[in-house]
Amino acid sequence: MPHSESSFSLLSHNRDYTMAHIPVAIFVGGTSGIGRGMVEAFAHHVNGNTHIIIIGRNQAAANESIRSFPKPTESKADSTSPDNDLPIHEFISSDFSLISNVHETANTLLNRLKKVDYLVLTPGVSLFARRKETEEGLDEKMALSYYSRWTFIRDLLPLLRKSDIRGGARVYSVLSAGRGDLGTIQVDDLDLKKRHTIERCRLAVSTYTDLMMQKLAREEPRISFSHAFPGLVRSPMITSSRWWLTAAYYLFYPFFAFFSQTPEVNWTLVSFQPPS
Repeated sequence: MPHSESSFSLLSHNRDYTMAHIPVAIFVGGTSGIGRGMVEAFAHHVNGNTHIIIIGRNQAAANESIRSFPKPTESKADSTSPDNDLPIHEFISSDFSLISNVHETANTLLNRLKKVDYLVLTPGVSLFARRKETEEGLDEKMALSYYSRWTFIRDLLPLLRKSDIRGGARVYSVLSAGRGDLGTIQVDDLDLKKRHTIERCRLAVSTYTDLMMQKLAREEPRISFSHAFPGLVRSPMITSSRWWLTAAYYLFYPFFAFFSQTPEVNWTLVSFQPPS
């Protein structure tokens, strides 16, 4: 059943917890900020006994995260197990601002994996950035925040349907649940090439994602789809935004810090349920 979350449910860490089957979890954009926090929280929650695939552009950051993961228990790391049953931790380099790369990465995974249990999508750039078109003609913000996510989910549905965890596979798109507005959508300019503004872009990707998750949930009732808004988080995305936003961040940092969370705190606010 579809649902939107204004914040994540508290994750109860249990270092003695073990799983009957090795889950396969894919984190797109898991090399910085919220995405990195989520992948590290998940790895510690399952004591390293999981096949984790981080997809992004920063291999050094991904390698740093992987080194922080708990070492899999000896029984789970049995070298005689099939590849899909091993607790492998790996990184795949891919720029998801290009939809062609999304298809290519999905095809690689379709040929390699037997299933996908968790799919977490957090790629993006600051929504305060100016319009910057990719070589495919899409605004980079919209490509990362919506188009790439829709494409990747659709491409991986065959693997998500094969999940063997309790309640079926889980798909999380972390963006801005409930912050959209259907009344602002221009059906003759869905990609905002004609009337792009920062506010229209923010409203559009939020609304599109809400609608996407609702439609997918109706089409795939055995898969859980969640669009989540984690609240205000201190992440590198803020200080890599436009100069005036970066300046305001440092000028009002004490106020901002009071109402925001660090990615480290957000690590414990993930909503993963254990498989049977």
